[in-house]
Amino acid sequence: MTTHDDLTQVDALAEDQGCTVDWSWLQGLEIESATSDLQRIRIRFTNGQTLTIQAATYQSKAFLAFDPWKAPGS
Repeated sequence: MTTHDDLTQVDALAEDQGCTVDWSWLQGLEIESATSDLQRIRIRFTNGQTLTIQAATYQSKAFLAFDPWKAPGS
């Protein structure tokens, strides 16, 4: 079971390595549909944009991957 100290270390690592996501480009968008399978969720917005969030592992550690990972067109 993950301890509080483990989670604190993960949070500190994320901050130190810049593993943050700027979600501000999603502000005000309306969700048209959402689909999911065992690995990813896809959210389609009424303006035609799609956000995919995928669960994966890297070096035996779980992480989430976002596509796009930054505002489209930036």
